[in-house]
This record gives sequence, structure tokens and C-alpha cells, in this order.
Amino acid sequence: GGQTPTMTCCPFLAGGFPPAPPRSWRQRHPFFFWCGMLLLLGGLYTGGKHIAASRMVAGPQLGVVNVQDIILDATRTTAWIEKLRTDPEVKGAVIRINSPGGAVAPSQEIYMAVKRLAAEKPVVVSMGSLATSGGYYIAVGSKYIFASPSTLTANIGVRMEIPNIEGLMKTLGVGSTILTTGPYKDAGSMTRTMTPAEQDYFNALLMDMHEQFVAAIAEGRGMTVEEVLPFADGRAMTGRQALKVKLIDSLGSLDDAKKRLQLLCGLETTDKFTYVEGPPLPQESLREMLGVVFDLTVRQQARNSQPQFYF
Repeated sequence: GGQTPTMTCCPFLAGGFPPAPPRSWRQRHPFFFWCGMLLLLGGLYTGGKHIAASRMVAGPQLGVVNVQDIILDATRTTAWIEKLRTDPEVKGAVIRINSPGGAVAPSQEIYMAVKRLAAEKPVVVSMGSLATSGGYYIAVGSKYIFASPSTLTANIGVRMEIPNIEGLMKTLGVGSTILTTGPYKDAGSMTRTMTPAEQDYFNALLMDMHEQFVAAIAEGRGMTVEEVLPFADGRAMTGRQALKVKLIDSLGSLDDAKKRLQLLCGLETTDKFTYVEGPPLPQESLREMLGVVFDLTVRQQARNSQPQFYF
């Protein structure tokens, strides 16, 4: 007549399962945990590279200045050259030029920066496939110039570009009215044909720039203006032709230029030194890319409003 005891196959069913142990922050937020780990590892890796790089550039250094493509702005290049000039660990520099030239003022700015550097430290130029016009202007700021036998160089002269859309405007039936405070303020306007007086005006500007170019070559190459003028008619030359008329010093590669620089700096092949190369490439952030687009727009507007002079 007693109660029949209840039987179960699992002792936990009577009282239920025990509470689960609390999960760690890592288990509750795995995404943030692994992102943090990746950032930490990336920081350690970058820091290690930075320390290794710092150790690599300890001691004597030789600079490399890359002048590439069309020269429209000198800011980054001249800043790098100035850094090499003021760094006591940098004993000299190679200027590696692979450029057809470009705008007059930036070419002159880089030339003057090279000249200041060469006044204090050995500077050797190595020409790539192309070092013409403004590219050659920069080269004569150095003490020694190498070129390959087939390098295109020289091309000494100045040119000016003035687009003319007068005929197109007439075809479209579009007119233009320009008010100025003087007869030369709108000289070079693309909406009309240039007058003879304006042609004389621009020719005088071109010839003054050309005389500056020739004078810089004469000074840099140890020649007279009269010796330079026969080759200052806009013609390009190969490296071999330029050597014959003393516009360069030797035929050779970038390695030859580096060996000559080491010799000028008093460094033996067994000495420990490091090459530091620049100017550094800009960081291509979204902000900077937008800045490039804005800069190109402003430049295009400036080109449309003013004649452009090029070496």
C-alpha cells in the first residue's frame, strides 16, 4: 500500500541541467577579437620593418633622386633634394632622369636644387631612355653626367602652346568679348588670332627663357655661350652624339654612375653604406586622390587662360 518510487535513467532530469559556465568576451565577440588580433600583428610587423629600416640606413648613405615623366611640379622633388643636402649622413647623390622635360619654372626649380646640392656634396647624373629639354636642364646642375649611347638628350629650347578656337566659334556662331586694362593683358587668347605685336611680345619672352637655358648649360658644362649655341636649336641627340660635343661626360649605366659617385665620396666597395631613394611616393588616400582631381581641374583652367611655356 506504499507509494511506488519514481525511476529515471538520468540523474539530471530530476533537478534539470546545471547552469552553463559564463562565456568569455572572446566567445561573445569573436569578430572584434580577431580584428584586434590582426591589428596587433600588423602593428608589430610594421614596427619591426620600421626598426629594420632604421638599422639599414644607419651610417653613411648615398641618395638617389628620381626625376620621372613630364615635369609639372617641383615641390616633392626639391624637398627630397633639400633633405639629402642637409642630412650629414648623406655623402652624395645620383640624380636619375627619365623625363622629356616640362614646364619652365618647375624645371628651373629642380635645377637650382641640384646645383645647391652639388655645391656641397658630390652629385652624378644618370640619364635613362630620355633626358631632353627640361630633363637636360636639370642635369647640368650636377658635376658629372652619364648617359647610355642611345639615350635621347639635349633638345635645348623653349616652346609655347596657344590653342586657337576662333574658327570653331565662328562655325558654331559663338562670340566672345574681352575687356582689359592694357593691350597685352589678353595676349594669347584662344578666341582670336594673335596680332604681329603680340607675336613679337611672346618671342621676346621665349628668347629670354632660352638665354637663361643656354647660360645654365654654359656654366654647368664649363663652356662658353658661343660653344653651346650651335646645339641649342631644339635638336635632340643620342648619348653618343652628346658626348662628342661635351654635353655629357661619359657613356654608362646607372650602376656606372653609382660607382663614380662612390669614388667621388671616397667610399670603397668594401665599405658599408646604404642608398636612400626618393622622393617618396604620395599616399593614395581618398582625400589625396580627390585633391589630384581638383588640382588637374585647376591646372586645366589655368592652361586655358594663359599661354604655357615648356622646356
